[in-house]
Amino acid sequence: MLTRGIREFVSRDWDATREAKDMYWAARIARLGPLEGLRIAEELRRQALAQDSKWPHPADRDQDLLSHARVAGLLRRASAARRA
Repeated sequence: MLTRGIREFVSRDWDATREAKDMYWAARIARLGPLEGLRIAEELRRQALAQDSKWPHPADRDQDLLSHARVAGLLRRASAARRA
């Protein structure tokens, strides 16, 4: 019985599951507004802190800053290319 349950779980249509989840959250935020998105983010932050009270770690913050800088650079390049 346990093995069958594991097989069923592993063989799920994960693309359809992801799509349904994305549609649910998009509709919820569209209905309740941007503050719902912020509420969800805060709940996720609290959950992460409950699992690891020292989160985010300095290395995580450094990596996050590098990612933001990279995205900002890409956005600047895209904006400049659009004006050209």
